[in-house]
Amino acid sequence: MEPELKEKLLARDEMSLDFENFEDAHSVIENGEYFRNPDLYERALSVATVLPPMELTWNNIIAFSKDDSERGCSSRISDLYNAITKEKPKKIRRGRILDNVFGRSRAGEVLALMGSSGAGKTSLLNILTQRNLSTVRVEGDVRVNGVKVGKEQLRKMSAYVQQDDLFIGTMTVMEHLKFMATLRMGKNYSKAERERRVYTVMNDLGLIKCANTIIGKPFETKGLSGGERKRLAFASEILTSPPLLFCDEPTSGLDSYLAQQIVQLLKNLAKSKNMTIVLTIHQPSSQVFELFDKVCLLADGRTAFLGSMLEASMFWKGMDMDLPENYNPGDYFISTLTQNEKEKKNKKAKKICDAFEASDIGKELKKSVSRFQHTDNSGSSESNSDIFKFNDIYWNKGPSYRSTWWQQFTVLTKRSFLVTIREPTLLKVKLIQTIIIGIILGLIYFNTPVKQSTVMNINGLLYQAASNMNFMFQFSALGMICAEYPIFLREHLSATYRVSTYFLAKNVAESVQYIIYPFVFSAITYWMAGLYSSIWAFLIYTLNCILMTNTAVSVSYFMACIFPQVNVASAIMPIIVIPLLAFGGFFINQNTLPWYFMPLKYVSYFGYVFENLAINEWSGIDKIECETSRNCLESGHEVLESLSFHPSNLIFNTVALMVMIVVLRFIGFLALLIHASNKK
Repeated sequence: MEPELKEKLLARDEMSLDFENFEDAHSVIENGEYFRNPDLYERALSVATVLPPMELTWNNIIAFSKDDSERGCSSRISDLYNAITKEKPKKIRRGRILDNVFGRSRAGEVLALMGSSGAGKTSLLNILTQRNLSTVRVEGDVRVNGVKVGKEQLRKMSAYVQQDDLFIGTMTVMEHLKFMATLRMGKNYSKAERERRVYTVMNDLGLIKCANTIIGKPFETKGLSGGERKRLAFASEILTSPPLLFCDEPTSGLDSYLAQQIVQLLKNLAKSKNMTIVLTIHQPSSQVFELFDKVCLLADGRTAFLGSMLEASMFWKGMDMDLPENYNPGDYFISTLTQNEKEKKNKKAKKICDAFEASDIGKELKKSVSRFQHTDNSGSSESNSDIFKFNDIYWNKGPSYRSTWWQQFTVLTKRSFLVTIREPTLLKVKLIQTIIIGIILGLIYFNTPVKQSTVMNINGLLYQAASNMNFMFQFSALGMICAEYPIFLREHLSATYRVSTYFLAKNVAESVQYIIYPFVFSAITYWMAGLYSSIWAFLIYTLNCILMTNTAVSVSYFMACIFPQVNVASAIMPIIVIPLLAFGGFFINQNTLPWYFMPLKYVSYFGYVFENLAINEWSGIDKIECETSRNCLESGHEVLESLSFHPSNLIFNTVALMVMIVVLRFIGFLALLIHASNKK
């Protein structure tokens, strides 16, 4: 049997393997001979059907909101950030959030976590997924098949579909899924295998007809419908066939018909793929409610009920609270658990929770989840023979990311190029803007002669060229970086790619446009204005325009990575940039600055560029026509001296600009890394 199993593992038609039973698959995992090959081992771990069905259990879950002394440095930094940015922090419930919550979810079933606002369903989902727990202290026991799993282990065996659907709107459905498949299925799958998996998932989720449709952006560009976007979100997460799937409000923003379709889709996935699916939902319709295999009702942070709809109806009937005819069961159950405004305490909810814990179904549930507390970490116990056992060592092996660093970098670079090419405001509009502003500036200073009365004009042209290269691209770059931040955060936290590969790929992909636009601007303004006629001088002028643009964009990276909200970043950035503009050497002589402003001279990139442009223009001019006999600047060197500029600074200024580009982006990268780490 073993050679056949090995052959199935290495050569298969689809990602999921058709073993006759899970014991056969488990024998492949346990056979150390196969796993002497790390690549083969990683392939086996990333195939869901090689792993057993997952039963998720939680017992004695108690959650408290942390006080200020417990929240740690990262949370305090977040508080400081909120204070500076005036951003409204997420509301933190004080005291006990969950109180001895228990339950389980089995493979092949859809379990819905329900309850009124503040009942604790989102907090429970966060604990089960081990996310967003920085402000919460958790006690209790969460296991998968009787095995305690950590955050990294859980991430490898599960997927999480969040409430908001975030996508790169300029990509098609097919491109997006291929991109995800490359990064999430990893290096051990061929291109053909990944494409087969993409087509299989698209077929399962009904996305074939919109495979080549642009995803689009809500309220901006036409694209997928709400239901199609939600199905695409599921498709992105199940590419690796995770045995556990968590969903946060999957029907949010959908009408009743689309909501029913989405829940039916989840039910089909649970049955056909033997997946364990846990979701939160708010006010489902009666048709949607009937689709759930099990419901877990929460009230005041306690388990009020967990079981099927039939069991729920019988339980409530036993409490002398019969389900009224023609009434939505979900609404009725939640209404009985909701506190009356006149009541100081929710006595009715407490009565129902106490009754459930004392009922036969509650006792049986409690017994089934409590038995795992006495198992070892391999899940072995005499009482849990019905559950397939595995050792958690399988989850500790292998890297955190399935794709290599280079694979991530190349795919992300390609995606960034696609975004740039397909986004009109990033390509066509900017190009037209560059040409028009260049022509206007060229017409204003058209063929400016070199004489005493035009020295100021030429200096004004040079400084305008520098400042235009800053402001033409700085704020648009800031907006694009901030707009993509939520997508980056979600994909990174799902272990799709590293922070370093994303940041570097974005820098490389976008650097091309920030070379082309300054070159076009330089070619127009330099020759129209009649600046110093030399190809070498033109190239130096162009180089400095390119450096100016990239330094300005580096400031955008710096600001956007520290303050990811565009309204905050765009409000703070002028506070930094405007003083640097003022101390750039055109409005005020840098050598006359007061001592307390002198440090700004060395961080003003406007000054470095303006000095280089002035040196490039005036160094080759030996004679300036003097129209009056007084206070004449007779040569280009005297013009430079009047500005306190020195020709020997050309190379130093160029290197300084390059260093600023690197340093600003590196600080931006560190800020992005800290933001991402604090969100984990």
